[in-house]
Amino acid sequence: MQQRELVKQSPIRSSYLTHSAHFGRVFAVESTLELDYLNLLRFEKTAESVVSQPFSVRFHLAGRPRRYTPDFLVVEQGVEYVVEVKTRSAVSNPVFCHKAQKLSVFFRERGQVFRVLTEDDIRPGHRAQNIRFLVPVLDTPAPLGEFQALLNATEKRSASMSELQSLLGVLDIDCSFIRRAVAHQLLQCDLTGPWVDLDFIW
Repeated sequence: MQQRELVKQSPIRSSYLTHSAHFGRVFAVESTLELDYLNLLRFEKTAESVVSQPFSVRFHLAGRPRRYTPDFLVVEQGVEYVVEVKTRSAVSNPVFCHKAQKLSVFFRERGQVFRVLTEDDIRPGHRAQNIRFLVPVLDTPAPLGEFQALLNATEKRSASMSELQSLLGVLDIDCSFIRRAVAHQLLQCDLTGPWVDLDFIW
């Protein structure tokens, strides 16, 4: 399989380059939906490796040779997922459905899992928006000292956003701790809700 070059700027598509210290590489993506999926992978940190535009393959569709380049190759728990990120409307197209069926068989024969993800998978509620807010601090050190101070100061292990902000004020801990602690999953919450309305457990 041929390695694809990093994405080139297109007059009709936006291109993005972003770096992840956790995965130790630069990623090239071609849409904001792909970028939101990559941000999700960076936040969850459950994948062992992630490569954007990893390779190109040739397969046959309707009797004709075609070339296909996946958006991502994601390895999680030893399973290789070949990931295509598409809008909901594109996925509903019968031509794409037929192509996806062919690719599913193509990659299954190679021991890989072909997966198509849409905005329904990537952007439920406010999750993508909240993770975009977390991205600038994903690669910064975890606020372990402040978190330990919180643990030592109270037996509470849950709080609303406003309650936690008040508690941090009493402890003289800057409220930026919340953003950093969520980014490093020291604080657990349902990111599909609006940021200001989040409830936390720790």
